Amino acid sequence: MIPRSTRRSSSNPVSPFRYPGGKAFLSEYLESMLPRSATDLPMFAEPFCGGAGAALTLLADGHVSDLFLNDADARIHSTWFAMLHETDRFIAAIHSTPLDIAQWYRHRDITESSNNSSYSFDVGFSTFFMNRTTRSGIIEKSGPIGGYEQNGKWKLSARFNRDGLAQRVRWLSDHRSQIHLHNLDALNFIHKLKSELNLNSTLFFIDPPYVQAGGRLYYNGMSEAKHVALSDLLTGGYIPHWILTYDDAPLIRKLYQHEDISLMEVNYSLQRKRIAKEILVTPPLRRVAAHF
Repeated sequence: MIPRSTRRSSSNPVSPFRYPGGKAFLSEYLESMLPRSATDLPMFAEPFCGGAGAALTLLADGHVSDLFLNDADARIHSTWFAMLHETDRFIAAIHSTPLDIAQWYRHRDITESSNNSSYSFDVGFSTFFMNRTTRSGIIEKSGPIGGYEQNGKWKLSARFNRDGLAQRVRWLSDHRSQIHLHNLDALNFIHKLKSELNLNSTLFFIDPPYVQAGGRLYYNGMSEAKHVALSDLLTGGYIPHWILTYDDAPLIRKLYQHEDISLMEVNYSLQRKRIAKEILVTPPLRRVAAHF
């Protein structure tokens, strides 16, 4: 079983997002799996980046030279793009936006009416607002922290530390030359990087929508055919360095039966706090060695 690290490499979280089942806790393990070079730092790619907690930790700690982040959800991409390229405007919105239930409904309506096709600052900030103010950070189909009457123990502001979030966004902007952002289908993103990057110096960390969660957690879920296509790409030997995380579903066990599979524990906080058993998949060492 992959152990949960009891220490973080970075002293503070780096990602402005919060995600149930986020993989920032794997950053120490991922660092140990990075391809090594005598001269250059490796690169790190995430086809389903979400909050990119592990990726940003690796960058902050100086373990990688560049991040290649992709999310097919235009709302998530808009948030990243706004933070990286309209930083002052985004930080101003963090400081000035009221934290009340009327604003929560307003931002919910903006995210739900988004056509998921093009960049929008407003959609990006609303997505960020919902991520920081809903239970567990779920953008859709989740209520506000503290309830609709705001009479709970916690209020909307519980996970919205304005100064702290502004500092994280400013840090992103300061490092934007090392963060390469994409809004592609995940498989297209992998194919694109496969033809553009030195694969012997790049680790792909792949955390796709899980089989059993379906559309409950993900705006862009994956069909069984997409899960199969992803496995064909990864197990075909084209990419030497990859790490994959999934729910422990029979389909995934079957697709990756010839790969190395380990169990890991992941903290979730949806309706109640729980620790789930998930799987981590890597290519056999003999296949990686064949690329050198």
